[in-house]
Amino acid sequence: MRFEHGEMEALVMADDDILTKIQAGWAQTAARDKARYADERVPEDVHWETEYRYENSADPQQTLNLYYPAKRRNATLPTVIDVHGGGWFYGDRNLNRNYCRYLASQGYAVMGMGYRLLPDVDVRGQIQDIFASLRWLSHFGPQRGFDLDHVLLTGDSAGGHLASLVACIQQSEELQELFGVDRVNFNFTLVALVCPVAEPGKLPEAAGDMSDMAAFYLDKLSGGDAALADHLNFSQVAKDLKLPPFMLIGGQNDSFYLQSQALLEVFAADKVTYTTKLWPASAGPHLKHVFNVQHWEWPESIETNLAMLRQFDVLSNQRDEAEADDEDDL
Repeated sequence: MRFEHGEMEALVMADDDILTKIQAGWAQTAARDKARYADERVPEDVHWETEYRYENSADPQQTLNLYYPAKRRNATLPTVIDVHGGGWFYGDRNLNRNYCRYLASQGYAVMGMGYRLLPDVDVRGQIQDIFASLRWLSHFGPQRGFDLDHVLLTGDSAGGHLASLVACIQQSEELQELFGVDRVNFNFTLVALVCPVAEPGKLPEAAGDMSDMAAFYLDKLSGGDAALADHLNFSQVAKDLKLPPFMLIGGQNDSFYLQSQALLEVFAADKVTYTTKLWPASAGPHLKHVFNVQHWEWPESIETNLAMLRQFDVLSNQRDEAEADDEDDL
């Protein structure tokens, strides 16, 4: 398709208007998050270390936090890796800090990274940042108490999308080449997706501003790269891969519940092993998008997050038992 000069100018102006609207919306979200954190109870008995740089860069987004229980009984603890949400345009390593603190308080070593955001990079750049943080953890995690034989990867909303891609890329040399990364030297015991937007190509089918501007989001995610545009959805990258078990967390009052329904269809079609923790609409209108991350202290959030950790424990124990059986057979 060819555009005359005036038509191209109009398109650029339209994109600028959309970007301004998106950034204004996320600025409002940031203000709400700031107010929420001011009122929110901070999980107790947690030690945290902040602003480790996982790249040789001054970019504040390319940093990560570590969280541990204040009183450790073991030299190493099972690992939880959290990928924050924020519509690919918003957030940093601190966005989910109280959620990460809560998970650590339950006896886990937790890492939460930042990553560069749209429109400064496309999804390839975001995936490269996440893999860089995983490489950092593979090098420095064990000496800091991270047991990388037992790893839970989790992400919420857009972070759920990125976590789902990471799980697939880890299992595919073809995807590693497309996204410009190398697999890391540990595996994921469980991948838990919280209200994930793992099928961004289906955003036009939903409601709200993000759906109204879906074409803009998709263009920024792909960066205009046709090959990347064909590998944005979990359904596009998961085919024929041997994936770890997944857990889908959410509920019918999630504004993006259509995304959860779509993901369940993909799980079934691709024979992905999965469990769910999905709250019915009758459980209450307060159980909205990523409620268990934003409000870790709610009873429903505690139930949800403990269910995720217990599923991780079960799979970790099964793995250990299988390895012990293999050793007995030698």
